[in-house]
Amino acid sequence: MIFVDTHAHLGDPQFDADRDSIFERAAAAGVTRIVEIADHPDEWARAVALARARPDNARCTLGLHPYYADLYDDAFLSKLRAALNATPEAVAIGEIGLDYAKATVPHDAQRRAFEKIAAAAKSWGVPIVVHCRDAYPDLVPMLQKIFPERPVANRFWGVIHCFTGTPENAEACSNLGFALGADGPVTYKKNDALREAFRRAGPEAAVLETDSPYLPPQSMRGKRNEPASILEIAAKLAEVWGVPLDEVARRTSANAAALYRWP
Repeated sequence: MIFVDTHAHLGDPQFDADRDSIFERAAAAGVTRIVEIADHPDEWARAVALARARPDNARCTLGLHPYYADLYDDAFLSKLRAALNATPEAVAIGEIGLDYAKATVPHDAQRRAFEKIAAAAKSWGVPIVVHCRDAYPDLVPMLQKIFPERPVANRFWGVIHCFTGTPENAEACSNLGFALGADGPVTYKKNDALREAFRRAGPEAAVLETDSPYLPPQSMRGKRNEPASILEIAAKLAEVWGVPLDEVARRTSANAAALYRWP
């Protein structure tokens, strides 16, 4: 079975002592592709270097997390476009989005940055990685405004990273043409509503993520997460959908390839 971790932060200092081992354990677990997320301009070069060092196994994204949305200005888009043009390893813009739970940036500034960057990404033909915490009532209408129709040339406009919304949110986002990222929280004992959201959306909309070193699955709560834990997330989705594990691997890996246009 082949799995793809579509969202990880392996450039994090928590991995400085054993980064190569992390990739080795991932490969042993069948996780043969990993997408490194750079969500601040200061992290872009590190993410690119990580992807270039592992051309068969890694790609990266370049973004501006809502934590840093106050850094957005008109010059940012020029900087982002230039970085994307110079980086064939970059497969998406992100993560970008809205965070009303922890971000200290005012909500209106977050919305402005997200709308500008997402609209630019659409015009450039680049998928987006969307972060959303406690903000689905604002996010969904914004997505409907920017992406009123499903994409024609590709299956997905982007992905809702670590989807934690309601079943109704899941249906709305997937109907617009967004993949839904399944992370450790889908394995947590009390998250029946989240599992119902993925059940309704179905395997055609899901991709697997770890968000390493964050969001470990149930068996690793309190520990550092890593891409090898994809297996536990996939196993839980197999239960939710009532399909074999190898079917989850096949469907989510195909979705990941379509999302990031990484054949």
